[in-house]
Amino acid sequence: MIRKKNRASFCWLLIRSFVWTPLIVGSVGVFGLGWWWALIPALFLNGLSWHHYNKKYEFKNKIRLEVSALLIALLYYLGVFVVVMWLFDFNYIEIPELYPLLLVMPYNLASLFASGLALYNNLAWLFIGAFWSAILGVTWDSLSLKHFFKLPRRYRVGFVVLLLVSLAPVYQHIIRSQHYVDTYTSNSSELNLNQYRPFRDDKKLAHLNQPANLKIADHYPRLNGATAAYPIYSAVAQTIYSGLNAKQAAKIIQVGTTPKAFNSLINKKADVVFMAAPSSEQVKAAKKKHIHLNLTKLGSEAFVFLVNKKNPVNNLSVKQVQAIYQRKTISWLSVGGKPTLIQAFQRSKNSGSQTAMEGLVMKGKKMATPMRYQEEDGMGGLIDDVAGYNNNTNAIGYSFRFYTTQMKQNKNVKLLKINGYAPTTKNIRNGKYPFIANVYAISRRDQTENSKRLVQWLTSKEGQKLINKTGYVGLK
Repeated sequence: MIRKKNRASFCWLLIRSFVWTPLIVGSVGVFGLGWWWALIPALFLNGLSWHHYNKKYEFKNKIRLEVSALLIALLYYLGVFVVVMWLFDFNYIEIPELYPLLLVMPYNLASLFASGLALYNNLAWLFIGAFWSAILGVTWDSLSLKHFFKLPRRYRVGFVVLLLVSLAPVYQHIIRSQHYVDTYTSNSSELNLNQYRPFRDDKKLAHLNQPANLKIADHYPRLNGATAAYPIYSAVAQTIYSGLNAKQAAKIIQVGTTPKAFNSLINKKADVVFMAAPSSEQVKAAKKKHIHLNLTKLGSEAFVFLVNKKNPVNNLSVKQVQAIYQRKTISWLSVGGKPTLIQAFQRSKNSGSQTAMEGLVMKGKKMATPMRYQEEDGMGGLIDDVAGYNNNTNAIGYSFRFYTTQMKQNKNVKLLKINGYAPTTKNIRNGKYPFIANVYAISRRDQTENSKRLVQWLTSKEGQKLINKTGYVGLK
């Protein structure tokens, strides 16, 4: 007789666990998806409901059956959640609305709210909260450490395992923070290179107030370089090249990434390239082609670190920067910020900024391998990543001062001080800012006569004046 009663009761307990509890928590606690404290009334009502039920229908082994039913429901909902998140690589924006909605439908309003606002990541807290509030309601009258230690060992172990399983949302939250979700709406100015093209009407390019001492009217040196250096050599061409229009100049003065520009030099498709010092791999590539390089220093530039403007951190030491990119420091809290994980973005191998990062900043210290969404091919993309990573403020990246402040301006980022010094022109000239990169005009030793004249002019008083007017810090 008791066995039949228990079976009938267990079936009803399953209905309560799979349907009734989700209705209470999912309806009353719907706003808990956005604000954790909004779950408190729902969990309180759920616990009270189970406590009342337990008191009213108490009989032999009832608590064991209640816990079993609640556990089955928890494992189902949490299991489904984990599978869905894994299938979609924790990218909540891309999850089709109907699929997870049907699987957690008893949570009605909560699942609708989650699908509409892409808040799937918080659903697990509802499942965990529903389970433990029900357990507290069922066991409230017998709660004590004394009773706990009197339980058989398998029950105590099971209790500890359940607690660990309940921490799954914490792990899920950490995993989510390691995956880039493009929820950023840019208000940055787009990088428009047309405004820096020579022999056009645009007034963005720097210019001298008088004609230059050097004029090249034929056998024009072919120029290329890093995007950040384009305003320099474009202004140089406009100043000393004559007899060209904008269309003709576009074939001679090109712009691309640092690796592409350097390859154009060693493949003899460019005569002079403007960039930071080449990487060891690039030097080896030149030697392999029996290309001897001439590096002519033109000026200096600050290598800067940028974070979201809402990040409370304004200053880092050199050691702190190194520790972040070695992944020895993983939380902003340890460097004076909020208790959030640091997302350290990097550039691709052999890019100008990556080479500068490895040489200027890390100084031989090995950088941690970036995660899937932490490596960017372009500097503009990296700046936008830092500005809007998951609409959060926990990202950090690096670039060159001129590019960040003049070419790719973004109102959502700020430059950090390093060792207490801001990357200003003054601190670059006096050497107080610790990360200063040199800008070079790089040519082959078998360069043309006009290429040689151009490079020499760049280090002259006129050339240096033009570089300073561009926004870089010249030699003079």
